[in-house]
Amino acid sequence: MAAKKENVNLTYDALWFKIFMDSLDVKFYGKEIFISSGLAGNQGVFMQLIGNIGGYARMVDFEKDIEVVVISDKMLSDFKSGIKDEFIQLVEDRINESNTAFRKLKFTTENLLLETLKTRANGRIKTNTKDLKDEKNTLELNALITQAIERDELMLSMIKRYRDSAKENITNNQNNLFV
Repeated sequence: MAAKKENVNLTYDALWFKIFMDSLDVKFYGKEIFISSGLAGNQGVFMQLIGNIGGYARMVDFEKDIEVVVISDKMLSDFKSGIKDEFIQLVEDRINESNTAFRKLKFTTENLLLETLKTRANGRIKTNTKDLKDEKNTLELNALITQAIERDELMLSMIKRYRDSAKENITNNQNNLFV
């Protein structure tokens, strides 16, 4: 006799715990990544960051091929305050469907993703800068290492550009209050 599947009630605490548990296990390369609405900064830059690490980002068509969900910090904050976004309800509904692939979703947040990318880029730059000093390297290897450093520096500049766009959005929203 098969065990009865219990329905999931997606509370803030349950979602945050899932995000916490997935945080070290989320892989992006070759994965379909769904980004919720409410990003703080420029969507195009955020999606490009995911593309630069080999992920396929989208903000529409929440279908069975999605493997990772990025929850915007605003949506998560609202949920903590008791506001359950339609998207969070959709996720809950999809998880509770019979024979669903949605139970295998991995979750992260906008800020956790940015911090992961920043830590990754900084670590790789540090390692590659050290490796560049090895006297046994060929010219070709040094050229490859230099290119890798440039890619990671580009990643850091894109993260900064995204965060700057988030600050601009906050400023613009505050200015709109007084119009």
